Amino acid sequence: MIRSLAGKWQISDDEGQYAFAGDVPGTVQGDLVQQGLAPHPYVGTNETAMRDLENKSWTYVKEFELDDLPTEENVELVFEGVDTLSDIRLNGRYLGSTEDMFLEYRFDIKDVLKTGKNVLEVHIKSPVREAVNLERVYGKRGATDESIRAYIRKAQYSYGWDWGIRLPTSGIWRPVVLESYSRARLTGCTASLEEQDDKTGRVRVSGYVAAGTDLGDLGDYRVEVRVQDAVVVELPIEYVGDELHFEGTFSLQNIRLWFPNGLGEQYLYAFEFILNNDGAPVCSEKERIGLRTVTLTREQDAEGESFIFTVNGRHVFAKGANWIPADSILSWIQPDDYSRLVHMARDANMNMLRVWGGGIYEDKQFYALCDELGIMVWQDFMFACAEVPDHLEWFRQLSDREVREAVRNLRYHASIVLWCGNNENNFGFDEWPMMGHKINGEYLGNRLYLQDFPMICAREDPSRPYWPSSPYGGDKANSAGYGDQHVWNVWSGWADYKSYADENGRFISEFGFESAPDAKTIDFFATKKEQNILGSVMLSHNKKVEGQERILRFINAHFGLTTDFGAFIYLSQLDQAEAIKFGVEHWRARKYRTAGTLYWQLNDSWPVFSWSSVDYFKRPKALYYYARRFYADILPIVRYEPSDKAVSVTVVNDRYEDTLVDMALEIWDTGGTKVWEKKYGGLRLLRDSVSTVDIVSTDEVSTKLSSDMVMHVSVACEGQRYDNYARFGEFREARLMDPEVSYVREGDSLVFRCTRPAFGVHIATEDECLLSDDFFNLVPSVAVRVKCSSDRIRVTSLYDYLDKDSGHGETVHEVTRTEAQK
Repeated sequence: MIRSLAGKWQISDDEGQYAFAGDVPGTVQGDLVQQGLAPHPYVGTNETAMRDLENKSWTYVKEFELDDLPTEENVELVFEGVDTLSDIRLNGRYLGSTEDMFLEYRFDIKDVLKTGKNVLEVHIKSPVREAVNLERVYGKRGATDESIRAYIRKAQYSYGWDWGIRLPTSGIWRPVVLESYSRARLTGCTASLEEQDDKTGRVRVSGYVAAGTDLGDLGDYRVEVRVQDAVVVELPIEYVGDELHFEGTFSLQNIRLWFPNGLGEQYLYAFEFILNNDGAPVCSEKERIGLRTVTLTREQDAEGESFIFTVNGRHVFAKGANWIPADSILSWIQPDDYSRLVHMARDANMNMLRVWGGGIYEDKQFYALCDELGIMVWQDFMFACAEVPDHLEWFRQLSDREVREAVRNLRYHASIVLWCGNNENNFGFDEWPMMGHKINGEYLGNRLYLQDFPMICAREDPSRPYWPSSPYGGDKANSAGYGDQHVWNVWSGWADYKSYADENGRFISEFGFESAPDAKTIDFFATKKEQNILGSVMLSHNKKVEGQERILRFINAHFGLTTDFGAFIYLSQLDQAEAIKFGVEHWRARKYRTAGTLYWQLNDSWPVFSWSSVDYFKRPKALYYYARRFYADILPIVRYEPSDKAVSVTVVNDRYEDTLVDMALEIWDTGGTKVWEKKYGGLRLLRDSVSTVDIVSTDEVSTKLSSDMVMHVSVACEGQRYDNYARFGEFREARLMDPEVSYVREGDSLVFRCTRPAFGVHIATEDECLLSDDFFNLVPSVAVRVKCSSDRIRVTSLYDYLDKDSGHGETVHEVTRTEAQK
């Protein structure tokens, strides 16, 4: 029997300033904002108004009535997540404490519950004052930004990040229940594919039995495993150390495998695990589990060592992004937020998300969605950019318990393909002065990442690999020749994105370029008067040091000067998209020498100028639509190198079969004249390969190439078209002319055409409408079809945003429907 204690609890602070009814699951900060007792921290510069709250301790009180006491042998009070340090009392009796927001805590309350009124109290300590006290006792540890966070097992980003607001929350952020059960309960049940021979697979199942009382003769107990309602195996339980465990294998005929998005189906089997006592069921656990094998292929080659995810024996080029928590106030995340974001990742042709190590072990719904949609998950453990005090035995034991529990809870998800020890800590040991300290000859944290965590993962989940850190590999953690690499000389190091061409890492797990959020999102946190590029509100919503200045620097490099705020929003997004496109194309053209690109980052945790491709309100930026194209299964790439006096034409084919395509190359000038073309029919692209289709010499083109020209490539395959383009100079050097973009409605779509080449065609809708395409390019020979449910739109292109003093146009060119549709 499970009884939820969700709902309203009485909440008060230790100083007597606040007393209100708040939500569980929930957070103090979220409740105060929703009830109008505190200003919205995401608006204006209100972030500073939340600072007093982080120094407070809070008491949560829940009164509940019981007509009868549970009759089962075991009665437990279960907290799935308390944020973070707390003491818990029931009916005045101290039950215990919580020390880690990621852990589940269970308390035996059979002798504490009573009929009638029961009073549950949770006293939550300040996540700042307590951490400060720990630092005073044990010494300051190296960390980016706030050093005290190294001592507290709480989501690290809540103390502020270079994209995140400082908002260390307090609360009971996950469910609280009363759970009663007879004799025992199952936990951590899982299944994995060990090997496959033709259509038969050998499947290993395992799990644990938690018993609050002595079970007596264990021979009386068996775990029955069912697949699709059919019994496949019965297993005994036995002690492994001080835990009851079951494990065994069985053969599964006509097996259907789980594949990543784009490589096959995501089949999920219905598993049921039933604990029987003398044939009578005691408890059961059900899970939907995909069966697949996953390994990291690491082989020596001319460039160092490969780093390739291999699923079901197939190499997979990882195409995706990094994932951060979807809100800085976790209680505000709704199921629809997860659904929309993970579906958006799938629809952008992604097959991997990296759950970054400064956030949280995500909600069950996130992993279930990744299972269903074929999104592989690179799962960091929650340690990021800090020296953690693993020389202290209490901290080491707590961290090991956290990782063990996380692995047990999540290991049945086929989507998780890697456990990773931390984010950038080993990188920091090598290259950050504040993180180079050792105690007893060991970097702080390495006892966990290099000793404890790999043993925990090997014991609890041998079905997928473990990796010590991101980045990691080679003589230095951020080596280009080994392991994964974070590329931050571009942007953080002020280098322009063309420098991506010099980076030949084996797996690019982080790289990024900042931009503004959607204009509507800016309207949420800033008045029109506050919408100044370098104004105080804008600066408070860009946490990167000199973030706005960097955006301006790179806009200037590619598009020319701008001081107009609207142009700044648009050009920053287009610049970001062009930057990540350039990097991804470079690395995809090196397929399997580089074996993955995960740009930083998919989403935002609050409305902010950041590296995301989807802003806080789920509004896609230009980068999101670019990603749909540069992560497509067929990607044509045209690259102009003036020094080579040639244009290279390459096509990447991610399909696992040879593919016949037709291809056309065209060169247009900005006045709308086609100056050259070449067609290719019946090209065979070998499966899972990169093909150099042509090297077009400048001598072959009938006119001298200039910045006023663009090469457009179009690949046609099975009714689909894959477009791309190459410029022969920077946009700021081009003399763009009015492209005269027009559109007509055909059913649920708009069909766009132009008279002259148009770049970054943007459809701004008054409605909240997710378009099938946006920020696309047009040449007169092609049309672009966009699914769009709104008729209240405004269409612009790059032509409308370039400096008016450079002759690029006098007014913003707003496109309406063609005469035939008026």
